[in-house]
Amino acid sequence: MVADIRIKTNQAEVLAIVKKIQSRTKSAVKKALANASAFEVVAIKDRTQSKGVDYTGSPFQPYSPKYKRAKVKQSGVVDLTDTGQMFSSLTFKATESKGTLFFRQAQANRKAFFHDEVGAGRGKVKREFFRISRDEETKIEKIFRNVLNKELKLWALEKT
Repeated sequence: MVADIRIKTNQAEVLAIVKKIQSRTKSAVKKALANASAFEVVAIKDRTQSKGVDYTGSPFQPYSPKYKRAKVKQSGVVDLTDTGQMFSSLTFKATESKGTLFFRQAQANRKAFFHDEVGAGRGKVKREFFRISRDEETKIEKIFRNVLNKELKLWALEKT
C-alpha cells in the first residue's frame, strides 16, 4: 500500500507570512536589546555613583588628598562624579542586532576613557567602571529572554 500526500500552497502567502515573522522577530529583538541596554546604563550609574565600586564589586582606589580638598570630596567615597556631566551623557542605542552603550558628549567620552582605560590624574589611577559584571550579565540575559518571549508570545496570540 502506498500513500500519496500532496500539499497545495500559495507561495506568495507563505513568503508574506515568513516576512512578517522575520519583521516581528527583528523588532522583538530590538526591543529586548533596548531593555537590556537601559538596564546596564542604570546598573553602571548605580554601582559607580551610589556604591563607589568597579564592575567586580571592589571599591575604587581613593582620590588623592589634594583632589579631595580641592573638590570638597571629604566623604572619601569615590563616585567619579564632579559635575555630573559624564554620567548624564551615558546612554544607549539598540538595533536589530546589538545594543551599544556610549557617552553622547565627546568630553564625557574622553573622561570615561581616561578613568577606565588609561588612568586619570598624575598617578594614572584606573577605575574600571565601564564594564559588565558577571551578575549584570546574568540579569541582562534574563531581561533579554523575558522581553523577547513576551513580544513573540503576544504576536503569536494576535495571530490566533
